[in-house]
Amino acid sequence: MEELELFQVKVRNDAHGFMNMKEAMTTRFPDLMKEIMLASGAPNEAVATSIFMRRFGFFVTAQLYLVVHGKMWDGTLDEVYLENTDGTISFTIHERFIRDRQDGDLEAVLKNYALPAVEAFRQAGHVSKIILWENLWGYIIWMYGMQASEQAQKDTESLLVDEFWQPEMRKSYFLQFLKGRSFEEAKADYKRVTCCLYKELPETDKCPYCPLAK
Repeated sequence: MEELELFQVKVRNDAHGFMNMKEAMTTRFPDLMKEIMLASGAPNEAVATSIFMRRFGFFVTAQLYLVVHGKMWDGTLDEVYLENTDGTISFTIHERFIRDRQDGDLEAVLKNYALPAVEAFRQAGHVSKIILWENLWGYIIWMYGMQASEQAQKDTESLLVDEFWQPEMRKSYFLQFLKGRSFEEAKADYKRVTCCLYKELPETDKCPYCPLAK
């Protein structure tokens, strides 16, 4: 479980934080935005929302990492706690919710955790859901790029199939982000389709993989 700290996720017996993800998506969204804007200098809630979803991409990626390695964390979003560590948000979860992988767990990561968060934050923060999905994808392609197992290859292939996302979603946004390239090509030369708005932070330039970078 210590490997999950690579993704800013801590597994604890006494998980706690300054709020949980369910609160962040609903009643305490304004509090979270104030926290992020104060720490990052984000000029508005749209930018702060995108910045946060880049962080939440770590949590989703950690979930997929567990699944690749035959495990699953199946707690609810109100059991995902946000911590403020040196001005950066990380996540803490209860160890008791970790179990062996079962059929449907790969799909569950997308539909039980990623999808509700994207939908909540795109509405509250007034940010395109395409941007938010790509904020998750950036870390997901990075993680899968480090895996060499047959299971990782199977999982990646599933995530790129439109039917896998249905009926909740019409298509695989992850396939769209490849822009006609293979997974291997995209991994070797990562480029975004959308701008994550990170360039809107004070004294911050465009990311090297930003579609707006020349």
